[in-house]
Amino acid sequence: MAISIRTVAVDALAFGAHGVVMAHNHPSGDATPSARDVAFTRALAAGLRTLEVVLLDHLVIAGDEVTSLRAMRVV
Repeated sequence: MAISIRTVAVDALAFGAHGVVMAHNHPSGDATPSARDVAFTRALAAGLRTLEVVLLDHLVIAGDEVTSLRAMRVV
């Protein structure tokens, strides 16, 4: 199921969040972020910034592997 930037922004504002951490799984077992993951993360970070909310990290989880898009300097 895909999530929209709008949905994340609405929830962040509803909870009075100053920061957001996103996470999703890759059932394939490969925690490497896809091009779509990277593009969504960059767009989400930019959208949240306009609301003065920081995207702290976006994690991709696959089995025992976790990849941080912040560590990859995407965020």
